Amino acid sequence: MRNKFLLTATIFFLSIISLHAQVNLGSPYSRFGIGNIETLKIGRSNGMGGIALGLRLPYEINPSNPASYSGIPNKVFLFQTGFNAKRTDYSVTNDKVVDYDFKLNSINAALRVNKYWGMSFGMNPMSSVSYNIITSDSVSLGDYTSHFNNKYAGEGGITDLYFGNAFVYKGLSIGFNASYLFGPLLYRTESAQNEQGYSSYVFSLTNTKVKDFHIRYGIQYTDSIFKKYSFTVGGFYENKTDLNTFRTRYISRTINPASDYPISDTIMNDTLTNGTIQMPTSYGIGFSFLTKKFIFGADYKRANWNDVLFFNEKPSSLTNSSSFAFGVEYTNNYISKDFFKTLNWRLGGHYTNSEVLLNNTQIKDYGINFGVGIPTKLGAKLNIGFEIGQKGTIENDLLQENYYSINFNINLTDRWFIRRRFF
Repeated sequence: MRNKFLLTATIFFLSIISLHAQVNLGSPYSRFGIGNIETLKIGRSNGMGGIALGLRLPYEINPSNPASYSGIPNKVFLFQTGFNAKRTDYSVTNDKVVDYDFKLNSINAALRVNKYWGMSFGMNPMSSVSYNIITSDSVSLGDYTSHFNNKYAGEGGITDLYFGNAFVYKGLSIGFNASYLFGPLLYRTESAQNEQGYSSYVFSLTNTKVKDFHIRYGIQYTDSIFKKYSFTVGGFYENKTDLNTFRTRYISRTINPASDYPISDTIMNDTLTNGTIQMPTSYGIGFSFLTKKFIFGADYKRANWNDVLFFNEKPSSLTNSSSFAFGVEYTNNYISKDFFKTLNWRLGGHYTNSEVLLNNTQIKDYGINFGVGIPTKLGAKLNIGFEIGQKGTIENDLLQENYYSINFNINLTDRWFIRRRFF
């Protein structure tokens, strides 16, 4: 009963916080593709470089590899959620801006149906669009020069609502996540010209709504080494998929000559139906090695963004992405009565060649992670992960993001279908 009360209070508390989160600058790199690709992370992963494909742990929900659901103990219901607080320092050649962000992470639940079957359901962020850029440009024609102030802003993202299943037999587990992807991608552009005796203003809005289904397949194989250690190797695969989209575009212009009244005109008010955005072929492989005190693992992932089309056009700003991550966890004694001996200490790192290609430069993202897992007497575990990283570069007229984030994740465990006995 206490677990159920804690579960309800946690959901309510995090939902209220999420509703009051501030709008932030986000990342200018989310302007390209479908936005910043969000990495699926379980509680442990936040302190271990983001590894997940080879992790098969009894009290963790791991949507990165749906084959892991069959590792949940019998008659156990799991729930996990969390939130992230982040500071980002944006740097260009001669300037620097600081921004703060706060958001609710994924919400997941899972249970073991029978000896061979486990399932999970929940909601994860797949991508996020959030940026606010202001630039000044000029155009010269002979002796005349026009000056423009431009503002580029974007918001939205794609959410993954999934239902997953996994089936295991003699150490081999296969699974899948059937997902419904939805969400808006909004892009706004404002351009203002103000010259002596003349001014103009152009406004453009593109709203792309994604609504379609997607499937991720997973596989894991677990065996023992010397009957003392556990070794798991796993992977995932996603086929190239066309996502149905509905896109509207609106462009207006206002001209204000000094000798006349302002003139407003709608240049475009167009609706494009039956458009598609392609998700790339993606795959990855990872492993984990478990002893009585250590967990060690590594992941490699790749996505072929170079082959996708957005509304039948190939985006020039996208290329194939790849990432590598590793992590380790140390626990002195899981069942000790000494609280500090039961803490899980974690360390890891990651390196990503992202899908964004600008000025002949592939945007890279790398960082280190560390964290701690704190068990409680309520049957819950609090996972705290810290990350320090860098994305992008100031070279080639680009932007560098130095970020510092804290992830809080709560794992709740409850036992179901137990017959109560009274004496």
